[in-house]
Amino acid sequence: MRTYPFIYTINHIQKINTTTIKERLSRKPHDLFSPHRTDFFMIYLFTEGEGKHIVDFEEIEVKPNHILFISKGQVHAFDPTESYDGRALIFTQDFFCRTSHDCQFLQSTILFKNIFHQAFFDVKNNFDKLYDLFIEIFNELKNPVDHKQSEILHNLLYRILLLSEREIEFQEGFEKKQSLQHNIVLSFIQSVEENYKQQKKLVFYTDLLRVGIRSLQIATAKELNKTPKDIINDRVILEAKRKLTYENILIKEIAYDLGFEETTNFIKFFKLKTGLTPNEFKDSI
Repeated sequence: MRTYPFIYTINHIQKINTTTIKERLSRKPHDLFSPHRTDFFMIYLFTEGEGKHIVDFEEIEVKPNHILFISKGQVHAFDPTESYDGRALIFTQDFFCRTSHDCQFLQSTILFKNIFHQAFFDVKNNFDKLYDLFIEIFNELKNPVDHKQSEILHNLLYRILLLSEREIEFQEGFEKKQSLQHNIVLSFIQSVEENYKQQKKLVFYTDLLRVGIRSLQIATAKELNKTPKDIINDRVILEAKRKLTYENILIKEIAYDLGFEETTNFIKFFKLKTGLTPNEFKDSI
C-alpha cells in the first residue's frame, strides 16, 4: 500500500495546501480511489453531491455541509462513483507544530484524535465561515512568499480547527475538561500509537506514563469502556487488518512487522481477537 508525501501545487514553500476535491482527484484518480496512506493531515469540507469515503474500514456517507478530518497514517480511499465536491485542505505536522502548545493541541484534539469515532459531522451555521477560511488560505498561497505568510496561514488553519472543534463538542455534548483521567487516556493512546509494534505489555506504558495500572484501568474504563489491554490489542489488530487487506505480503512478514517473534503466535492472537485466522480474514474480504 502506497504512502503519499505532501503535495505542493501553487506554493512550493509552505507545507499547507488547499484545492477542490475534484481537482485533487484529477491528479491521481486511480491511486486515490484505492486505499492509501498519507504522511500529512487532511480536512475535507463537502459542498455538494454524495458518495462514500472509506477510512480504516469505516464507510462514511458523504453529505453536503459536512466536514471530515483524517489523521496522517490512516488508511482511506475515495469512492470511484462519487459525485461530491468541496474543498480539500492538507498540512504537515511540521507546519502546524510551531510551539509545544501547538503539538499538544494536535495530539489531543477530538478532530484528529477522536477516541470514540471518526470526526465527520455537519458544520451547521459555521459552513460559510469555514468555507471562507479555506478560500483565504488558497488566496494567501497565491501571494508572493514573505516572512509573514507562514504565520498568516497558520493562523487561518488554527481558526478552522478551533471552529470545528467547538462545533463537534457542542453537537456531541462533550465539554472539554482537562481532567486527570481524560489526560491519562490521551497520553496512553498516543504512547500506544508510537510503540505498539514493539511493546505490548501494559507495564511498559504504566512506567512510561508514571501511572499505576489500576489508575490507568479506571481511566480507560470511564472514558472508553475498555481495558488498557483492549486498546493495545485493538491497535495491533487494526494494523494487521490494514496489511492483510491492502498489502500483498506474507503472513510471516506481517507477524514480524507487528513484533511477533513467531508467526504461529500472531495467528493465534489474530484468531483469538477476531474469530478468524489471518488467511480466513483475507478470504472473507
